[in-house]
Amino acid sequence: MRTSIYIFISLILALNTNSIQAQITPSSYEKIDYLITFGKNADKTWGDDDYTQVHFFVVPAAIKTPVYIRVFDPQIGGQYDTKNGSFDSKTSFSLYGGKHCFSKKEAQQVDPVNGYDSGRLIKKKVFGNESEYDNKWYTFGPVNPSEGEYSDKFKGYVFKMICEGVEGNDGNAYKYSLSKEKNHNVSIENGNIFTYEMTFKLDNDKNVKAHIYPFITKDIESITINTFDADDDIHIRITSIGRKLEKANVSLNGKWSSTLINILTKEYNSSIDIQLIQKKTINNDMTLHILNQYKNAIPLFSVPIGGKPSYAYKVKIKYNF
Repeated sequence: MRTSIYIFISLILALNTNSIQAQITPSSYEKIDYLITFGKNADKTWGDDDYTQVHFFVVPAAIKTPVYIRVFDPQIGGQYDTKNGSFDSKTSFSLYGGKHCFSKKEAQQVDPVNGYDSGRLIKKKVFGNESEYDNKWYTFGPVNPSEGEYSDKFKGYVFKMICEGVEGNDGNAYKYSLSKEKNHNVSIENGNIFTYEMTFKLDNDKNVKAHIYPFITKDIESITINTFDADDDIHIRITSIGRKLEKANVSLNGKWSSTLINILTKEYNSSIDIQLIQKKTINNDMTLHILNQYKNAIPLFSVPIGGKPSYAYKVKIKYNF
């Protein structure tokens, strides 16, 4: 079963990170270009396993003023998007709040199972190839924080955004921001964004390292790193306080691949750095999620909780007398 203490500890540690960095996803810590969602008619070899992506936004209970959830470049047909033939696709963004928005177990799955769209629909917007939204931010809001679902473990209100490729076969690349202003990205103190499965666009420069940072609590005995359609065009290396550049399996074109990692005692209550390193200078869109030993998905926050992990070297010292 999903353990509540995992979320609680993760949040408490997350509050100590840089709140400005935490409220744009993908963040500068991850070095991932964009999230990407393909139209439902796209072949899965383009990198999207289900044409749906779900993100959660946490607004601390102390915030009483309206907030805004912003989407960068929501239209599909600009310089960041992935073209498949001609740009003729449509993407919907649906913002949910209210009871069961987050707490319903179907909402926390890696696949869009029946009930994943739980909660109260606040606003839905469908984007095509409208030039007015190209390379610009679109804002949902103002939203009263109390319109979200209150989570005692998060000590705040949770909203859910579902992005779905409803028509066509192109890839829509975009970013999210949680902001206290409508027209600018102004951080909300201790706010955060996370997802359980991410489909994303890697930087196409060779040797650029992207990063995924799962947080490990004492109830986690092992994790399984699952990647889809990495095209064998990357290296995956895992670094933590207890391991350095350990190899993981890389998925082939249109295929899933998994790697089981047994957790070391010294890795508890810290983040693990999963590094995705490009082999070639190409465009590569892929999907990733991480499961614990109970097959429950682990939240992926944009900023490493507790800071960026690094290997603790053992230094041997010789004394000459």
